[in-house]
Amino acid sequence: MKLSRKTLEHVGRLITGDGGYSPYRSGPQLVKYFVEFGADDYYDKGFGSRWQYAEDKLRQFNELPVMRAIVEGALDPRDFMGTEFTVDVAVETVNEYLNFDGYKLIKEGKTYHIRNTHGLVVATVAVSATEHDRVHQQIAKCQAKIESGDYDGAITNARTMLEAVMIGMIEENQGGEIKNSGDILKHYKEVKAILNLNPTAEFPDTIKQILSGLNSITSGLAGFSNEFGDRHDNKNTAHKHHARLAVNSAMTFADFLLDSKEYQKRKARKRGDIKED
Repeated sequence: MKLSRKTLEHVGRLITGDGGYSPYRSGPQLVKYFVEFGADDYYDKGFGSRWQYAEDKLRQFNELPVMRAIVEGALDPRDFMGTEFTVDVAVETVNEYLNFDGYKLIKEGKTYHIRNTHGLVVATVAVSATEHDRVHQQIAKCQAKIESGDYDGAITNARTMLEAVMIGMIEENQGGEIKNSGDILKHYKEVKAILNLNPTAEFPDTIKQILSGLNSITSGLAGFSNEFGDRHDNKNTAHKHHARLAVNSAMTFADFLLDSKEYQKRKARKRGDIKED
């Protein structure tokens, strides 16, 4: 992840708190913050100016994968609790600068994550809104690995993300944790039963075709991660377009499953099977 000079300067003010929209960090707090991301520093009397230190560290980490975590960490909602500042306002301000570099902070669950606006990974509504932390972790890894050129790893994380969505639905339906067998086809078979996705005579042919396509995506993604992913010692080498295909297929698929789950919940509420809190 590479940020321009002007964006780096602005992110520096975000982290120091000198921009007027984020909590203030003292010199020792700044050192502690950057040490968390790999800096080898300590605070002493010759520390110098806070803003200069922050900008120097940002330039040091610019273009490295950890840069993404540095910016996201400065917008942890928990750091804004009990202050006069609002994280949403800070995100909106930072996004004005990130936009020039092709990035955007998007809320996923309870936290914000940087996404590439050049179309590396599709934006999905239901997936972004889920509070399943493992799903968001895998999405972040997919994005970061595509950007860094680790296409095998991105494919593996795409499969893991989709598995996490499916397992979450199965556990919610069964009311307890299940063991991940690693068989994504088996998991999808269970999810189809939970979400009533098995085609019946009432389904239009076009819907049947789409649902049949989801079976193909599941099978293909399972094979894809075996042939190209880093789960095994593979002879095949994945390229960027392979990784994007795997990740975006998994993202769209997961979004559909989560939307379908909410649809089934709404139907159950109308029938009175689920009572409102």
